[in-house]
Amino acid sequence: MSDNREISIWFFCGILMLAYGAVLVLTGLFELHNPPPTVLAELHPTLWWGVLLSVLGGFYTIRFRPGKA
Repeated sequence: MSDNREISIWFFCGILMLAYGAVLVLTGLFELHNPPPTVLAELHPTLWWGVLLSVLGGFYTIRFRPGKA
């Protein structure tokens, strides 16, 4: 008997979203102190997208982790 376990593609998507989210959060925190010269810089879109991607990536990573019963 062979125990071939496949890893869900959603797990890898979660890891990727978590990594991109972490990079965007760090960039957004940097931009809090050095805002870019754009019209809507006071809304901090980089930080908010980073938080959203981190939350979604964490959800997908935990929900579809390998070895879950």
